[in-house]
Amino acid sequence: MKIAVVGPGALGSLLAVLLADKASEPILILDHDGERAALLQGQGLTLEYPDRLLRVQVLASADPWACGPVDLLLLCLKSTAVASALPSLFPLLNEKSLLLAFQNGIAHLPLLKKAGLPGAWALAVTSLGATLLAPGRVRFGGSGQTVFGFSDKNTEAEGARLAAAAALFQAAGLPTRISTDILTPLWDKLLVNAGINALTALLQCKNGELLHRPEALGLLTAAVEEAAAVARAKGIGIAPEPVARTLAVCRATAENSSSMLQDVRKRRRTEIEAINGAIIAEAEALGIAVPANRQLHAGVRALEAALAASCPPGAEHLPGS
Repeated sequence: MKIAVVGPGALGSLLAVLLADKASEPILILDHDGERAALLQGQGLTLEYPDRLLRVQVLASADPWACGPVDLLLLCLKSTAVASALPSLFPLLNEKSLLLAFQNGIAHLPLLKKAGLPGAWALAVTSLGATLLAPGRVRFGGSGQTVFGFSDKNTEAEGARLAAAAALFQAAGLPTRISTDILTPLWDKLLVNAGINALTALLQCKNGELLHRPEALGLLTAAVEEAAAVARAKGIGIAPEPVARTLAVCRATAENSSSMLQDVRKRRRTEIEAINGAIIAEAEALGIAVPANRQLHAGVRALEAALAASCPPGAEHLPGS
C-alpha cells in the first residue's frame, strides 16, 4: 500500500513514523514548505519515547505531482489549512484512493463534501497524543483508540479500503476500529475539545490545571453542556455524561499542553473556529443559546489578534498550518 501523509506536524509525524516502521516501502510526506521537506528527506523522522528513540526514513516533497497517486492519504493538517490545501491533493488521488481526514472539530466536513476529490474519503478520530519538538522530531504523548468511518454512504469496495487501512493501523500497534456512525465519536471528541482547548489557551495552563481552578471548571462545564445540547438537537447519539468524560481527559492528560495552547505559544492560528466556533454556528441554526462557547470563542479570537499585533516585522503572523 502506497501511503502519503499531508502535514508533518505532531500527529502526521507520529503516524508516519509508526506506519513507516512496519511498511514495506517509505512513507511519502507532502509539505507546503520546500525547505522543511528537504530537511525531512535528508534526516528522516524521529519518534521520542521516554526510554528510546525510533527513527525512520521517509520520502518528502513539496510537489504533489512528484508523489503521484497513492492508495492511502492521511490528511493531518490543522483544520485552518484544509481549504487552501485541497487543490494540491488532486495529484495524490485517483478513483481507487482513500483519504482519511484527521482534523479536530467539524469545520472540515463541508469542505471535503464540496471538494470533488477523486476516490473516497472518510473521517478519522483519534485520542493519540504527540508533541512536535522540532521539524522531523516528535514526542509520543500517549496511546489511545483511533476510529474510522464514512460520513456518507459508501460502496463495498470503499468499505474494503477502509478495512485495509484499519488493519494497517492495527499492525502498526495503533488500536483502531471502524464505526458505522462516525459522527458520534467525532462529536464526542468535539465536546471534550470545546471544554479544554480554549480554556487552556486563555489561561496558559496544562490540561490538568483546569481541575484546580473553580472558575475554569464552571466555564468548562457550561461549554460542554451547551455543546451536548446542540449535538442532541441534531440527533447525534453522544456518549453519556460528557462533562465527566471531559474531566477524565483532563486527569488522564494532566501534564499535556492542548493543541490550541501549543498554537498560541507558537503564534499560530488556532482551531477555535472549527471547535467552539462551529458549535456556535450549529447552535444558531437550531436557535440554541451557547453563551459559554461564545465567551471562549471571543476570548481566543481576541488573544489571536493581540498576538498578531505584537509580532515584530518579518515574524510569522499566525499562519494556517
